[in-house]
Amino acid sequence: MPALATRGSPPASPAPAPDPDGRLARVAAALRSGRGRLAVAWGLAAFLGLAVVSAGAGISGDEAAVIGAAHGAPPATAEPAPPSGPPLAPLLARAGDATAGRIGVPHRFALRLAAALAGALLAALLALLGHELAGAPGAILAPALYLLVPRHLVLGAVATPDGLAAALGLGTVWAYRLAGRSRRRLGAAVAAGCLFGLAIAARLDAWILLPVLATHAALLRTMRRRAAAAAAAADDADTAAADPTAAALEARLRGIPLAVAAMALVAPLVLAALWPALLVHPLRVLAGTVHSAAGLPYLGARLAAARPPLGYPLVVTALSVPAGVLLCYAGGVAHAAWRLRRALRRGEAGVDPGDELLLLLGATAPLLAAQAGVAPLVGGVRPWLLAFPFLAVLGARALLAAARTAWPSRARPVAASLALLVLYPALRASVHAWPALGGAWSALAGGAPGAASLGMQRQEPGEAARAILPELAARARPGARVLWLGVAPEAVAVYAADGALRPDLGLAADAASADLTVAVLDGGSRDAEYQAWSELRTSHPVTGVFLDEVPLVLVYARPGAWR
Repeated sequence: MPALATRGSPPASPAPAPDPDGRLARVAAALRSGRGRLAVAWGLAAFLGLAVVSAGAGISGDEAAVIGAAHGAPPATAEPAPPSGPPLAPLLARAGDATAGRIGVPHRFALRLAAALAGALLAALLALLGHELAGAPGAILAPALYLLVPRHLVLGAVATPDGLAAALGLGTVWAYRLAGRSRRRLGAAVAAGCLFGLAIAARLDAWILLPVLATHAALLRTMRRRAAAAAAAADDADTAAADPTAAALEARLRGIPLAVAAMALVAPLVLAALWPALLVHPLRVLAGTVHSAAGLPYLGARLAAARPPLGYPLVVTALSVPAGVLLCYAGGVAHAAWRLRRALRRGEAGVDPGDELLLLLGATAPLLAAQAGVAPLVGGVRPWLLAFPFLAVLGARALLAAARTAWPSRARPVAASLALLVLYPALRASVHAWPALGGAWSALAGGAPGAASLGMQRQEPGEAARAILPELAARARPGARVLWLGVAPEAVAVYAADGALRPDLGLAADAASADLTVAVLDGGSRDAEYQAWSELRTSHPVTGVFLDEVPLVLVYARPGAWR
């Protein structure tokens, strides 16, 4: 019944919406706060930027495998065949294509929609973490130090699982951190377990987060016992009182942190729900997820084992990350180690040794896992991409600390100048290498020509083929048959579905039946290209795609097939 109003009295105001726990009010207050607005702004900016990158980036071989798994998955009623990799990226690509693809969105972007959303989440989390460590300037700078690196930018825009796993891994660490200090410890711990399960469903090697965070919890407990700080004890007592359920559960777990227990118990349930084949055929599924490094070019040689040479992650990082950003990353690690040392020795006020240790573990553990061969050995920085969000946060804080030290009274203008000095070359490198961002190498490597002379990978295999499609559509003879060397069939199908490839152009099965050959050069074997020379009776390309005069794609044509 509606409330009654007597004559001359104002009508009764509507009853407020039920919110017994105050959750909606807390969410609204968080969004109205300064850090909440910065996080939302960065999330929206990252999504729009990644959408633009997604519209022009080509489809690599690994992304084509995800697209093939998304389109070729059997129905739920059929007996599931063990997939060749974790299922989350194909599931999200299929969901994006089934929803956004139906309203006229290009298939290439629809397949990548979940990746752009994950990139937005990662940017928002970086802004929140940067704000907690270094205030509003840290919230502005930390996402930029990650997203403006060319390879990070493209990995956040394509449907490969790497950017997705990085976002979910950072979310796991964020929830674990909240579970140790929030008044809603139980909810944060369950969130950490769910995000951890999703991260493994994106990339299997994300399991390293569990031992890393368990190690952090054990070391943090040891540090607190040695420090015996009254303030820390009071904080723990307040937290336990605020969430008695969590305190009771931890007591039953004999001191095991609630977030670590949730990761060990909740994540398998999430993984089983998304990846039932892992329960039915565990050995076959795990064997199918092992990646071989055979043929991956590295310093003029071919990697032939799953475990890379000593120093491989550091060398590839140094050669691919712009020099200013790389210096920030290295300074951030050194600054965090220095702060941790001072906190342990002197008990410096305002320094949380738990945070310093957590960020250092997050920045170094993925590099160590890649060096040990735990992470899949694929091209570029993808095996240890999870390290870079933590390096970005540490680098932002170190840059701001350097500005305060250099000129305390003018710290903000100095920080802005340093940020411009660091970020502008990274942005320029991204614009210069566009759209083949997977082939962007730093000035330390000598750019694309220097990296090619060093025998490094020129691009993510197949991604630069997108740039040749407009000229191919304009100049190929009607009805010409095209042989695609180094371009996956799934990529060609998506290009055709989006109208980027002329519908009259056919597919050639081999060089003998081809009128045109599109050869992608990624630093690997060129035997198939040499065979095309023999069949087409020419070794002179009619056109190509070049980055600083380094060929990425070459097109060969029979006489009369190219206008």
